[in-house]
Amino acid sequence: MKGLLLAAASSLLCVAAVTVVFRIVDVRRRAAAMLRIFLATIPLYVAAYALTPADLWLLPERLVEPRAFLCGVFGLFVHAALFFGGWLQVYNLAERGFSLRILIDIDESPGRALSPEEEEAGYGGGLGMGWMLDKRIEGLLSTRLMVERDGSLLATHKGVRVARLFGGLRAFLQIDTPQ
Repeated sequence: MKGLLLAAASSLLCVAAVTVVFRIVDVRRRAAAMLRIFLATIPLYVAAYALTPADLWLLPERLVEPRAFLCGVFGLFVHAALFFGGWLQVYNLAERGFSLRILIDIDESPGRALSPEEEEAGYGGGLGMGWMLDKRIEGLLSTRLMVERDGSLLATHKGVRVARLFGGLRAFLQIDTPQ
């Protein structure tokens, strides 16, 4: 139980730190920043685990795991699962969720209705679909997944590896993309 409680506390600390950083610093690569903050919480979790008693000063004996190493590793696993399977996914949905942004635009519009043309022009709080495409292209360029040469976008070796990996995953999961 100690590992679980410390994992929950570490997870909440991570979210609080991400929230503070994103509100006071202009972060371009937010998912990478989130990962760095998460990684910084791992030594804090380990230190808290090592420096606190097995009962955390409050747990009844029946909730104390006698194998401290197992409890600590399990807690670390839960902390990672909360981040990668929870917080990071929620962030990705909120930040990069294309369909979600369309719903938000409709909800924020007068009369809560938009034509497809109005959505295309006003996507992203008025920035337009072109802005979204430019943002995605800039992200791929800044992470060196592609380069721009002679007016064309070219995948780098790294970009090709990512495309093949996730293209294979999409095929395996039978996620169709119209051609």
